Amino acid sequence: MGKAYVITSGKGGVGKTTSSANIGTALAMLGKKVCLMDLDIGLRNLDVVLGLDNRIMYDIVDVATGRAKLAQALVKDKRFDDLLYLLPAAQNTDKTALNEEQVVQIVNELKPDFDYVLIDCPAGIEQGFMNAIAGADSAIICNDARNFSCSGC
Repeated sequence: MGKAYVITSGKGGVGKTTSSANIGTALAMLGKKVCLMDLDIGLRNLDVVLGLDNRIMYDIVDVATGRAKLAQALVKDKRFDDLLYLLPAAQNTDKTALNEEQVVQIVNELKPDFDYVLIDCPAGIEQGFMNAIAGADSAIICNDARNFSCSGC
C-alpha cells in the first residue's frame, strides 16, 4: 500500500508544482511507481511542467462525478516506462467541483497500485487546500527565502 503526500504551502509561487514534478520524477527514476495528482482545480499546471498537457482526455473531476473511470483519466508519462502517472486537475471549473470525501476516495483507490501518491496542492488555505490535505498521510511544506512567503504560515 502506497503513501500519499501533499505538497503544500499557504502561498503561491513558492514551488509546489515544480517540487511535485521533481520529486515524482526522481522517485520514478529510483524505480518507484508514482501518481502525481494535480488538485489546483481551474489553474492546473502540473501537466505543462511534465510536458503532458496535450495528452489529457479526462481529469479528476470527471472521475469524481463518474464521467470517467480512474484508469481513463490517468496520463502515463512514457519516459518512465510504467512508473509515472498524472491525474490532472480540471481546467474549466472551480475548486468547489470536488469535496474532501471524493478526494479521499480517489487517493484510497490509487494507493494500492502506487508506491507514492503526490498531491500538488493549490495555494491558500481554502476549500482546495482542505480537499488536498484530506487524502494525505503526510505533508511536504514548500517555501522560499522571501519574507512574504513565510508570513501567515
